[in-house]
Amino acid sequence: MGENILNKSDTDEEIQSINDKMNNSIIYNPIFHRIIYVACILSSIICAVGKISNESKNPSFNAYEVFVVLLVLFVIDFFLYRMNYFMSTKVFLVFRFCEILLFELIIAVIANINVLVMPLSAMIFLWETEYILYGSDFMKDNIFTRRIVIAILAIISSALGANYREEVIWTCFIVLHIVIVCGVYAIVNMIVEINDRNEKRIFKLSNEVADIQDANEKLIEYQEKIETINEEINYQRIEMKRTNNELEQVNKEVEAQAEVMKYMSSTFSVQKCVDVLTDSIIEMRQPKLCAIYTAPDDFIDKYGNITIKTNYTSIERRLKEDSKDLFKLAKDNKATRIYVKDELEQFGFIGKANINSVALFPLAEEEATYGFMIVASDREDFFDKGIAYYEGCIAEFNISVKNTRLYLMMQDMAHKDGLTHINNRMYFMQLFEATVNKAKKEKTPVSVALYDIDKFKSVNDTYGHLAGDEVIKMVASIGDKYAEANDGYVGRYGGEEFLIVFPDKDKNQALSILEAMHEEIKNTVVKYEEYNINVNVCIGLTAYPEICDEPSLLINRADMAMYYGKEHGRGRLVIDSPEIAQED
Repeated sequence: MGENILNKSDTDEEIQSINDKMNNSIIYNPIFHRIIYVACILSSIICAVGKISNESKNPSFNAYEVFVVLLVLFVIDFFLYRMNYFMSTKVFLVFRFCEILLFELIIAVIANINVLVMPLSAMIFLWETEYILYGSDFMKDNIFTRRIVIAILAIISSALGANYREEVIWTCFIVLHIVIVCGVYAIVNMIVEINDRNEKRIFKLSNEVADIQDANEKLIEYQEKIETINEEINYQRIEMKRTNNELEQVNKEVEAQAEVMKYMSSTFSVQKCVDVLTDSIIEMRQPKLCAIYTAPDDFIDKYGNITIKTNYTSIERRLKEDSKDLFKLAKDNKATRIYVKDELEQFGFIGKANINSVALFPLAEEEATYGFMIVASDREDFFDKGIAYYEGCIAEFNISVKNTRLYLMMQDMAHKDGLTHINNRMYFMQLFEATVNKAKKEKTPVSVALYDIDKFKSVNDTYGHLAGDEVIKMVASIGDKYAEANDGYVGRYGGEEFLIVFPDKDKNQALSILEAMHEEIKNTVVKYEEYNINVNVCIGLTAYPEICDEPSLLINRADMAMYYGKEHGRGRLVIDSPEIAQED
């Protein structure tokens, strides 16, 4: 296309050059005219100064008069040119006609002054040529009419010249006019022919220009189509790249979800699943915050738990404080909610941190909400591409929690006492054996206490066995609370007998714990129907290696200390000693 446009430009330049040549051939040229004017004026001066005689019969003009006429015409010509009157074709033609007529009269009466005849003849020749061509537009009718006018003026001048010169001189004068007229006609014909050729050339070049323009328009249209196609291809390439990036991201997320699911299916630790899930979300989506909260639960977590992954330490602290309120909000919503702009004002944990979008995902099993996951970002459009990834992760987490719950329920049925939900005797003995082995291996202390409800038979006889069950559950619950708070464990050893173990605690540490436990049991009232029941317990405490140097005998020694207390007044906390062992 660029080459064709260049060819069109060259063609336009050629057309313009032809037009310039045609115009220059007929347009008034002031410099050339002035040269001839000056030549005529100088010739008239030479004739006047040299006193060259006029040999005509009856001269009407002399050299001085010709000089004045030429000078006046020269000034008028110069003035009309400077004032741009020659821009009007009519003014130019009228002035040229007057000049031709006047100089035909002058040359008729001074034809024998040879020095002046030649420049005057040259000027007449030029003016007649311009008169015929100027403003004619090369129309044949215009040119023919002006030729007739020139011929008539030549005839008039020749006829007038017959009165002023000899016959031989007059004949030369006629020949001069014939030469001038024929020369003018020849020059005009030549210029007309050149114009015809130029017009044909212009016509041909114009056709070429039109063809080039058509070709250029087609090429431009074709180029525009190509550019449009290229833009579409580039757009498709960008879209394809974006789609590929999204597919790669989806593949990574699927792989990450598969890894998370694989890990979740291999463990029954909810906390480990929470850590793996939050780490995976932080790595794949790179939010500013990812946290998972689980509410207090008998099987999953008795006290509730929140795991927070963020670089904002202030958010971490405030989020822990607001976790219960957020849990209530998640329970009320029952579905995923995304918060942006003014909606973020309700989240006090954000503070002045650069957080611009928050998504709150309830964690639920069947219709029961047991926690929430919260994800936050500094980008307002962070969740525009959807939340399917997060919901997929939550679905896997819910399955893991459900499986863990079922596993813990089955484990609870195998390890826990059906009435008190503390460790049954079989599982307690497994734990105790492991504790003893560890203590013997690592030489660490172990404290063991056995306690029994005083006069429990009378409780059953007085209030009934169901009331007795409530009393047993109360004592077991308080023992379980103190055991868990002090890294120990408790078990139901018999009907109303309980064992509590404190690994890594010596006698004095265990004693302070048991005293508080004993006091709480004594002060706790069991309400059953219309009855308020108070009970007491007798506790026997022993410790390895302070009191008993053989860990396997700890339960027996605790049993002996407890029975020693029962025999000496009940409701007592008795510490094992060698004397008690010898007495038994």
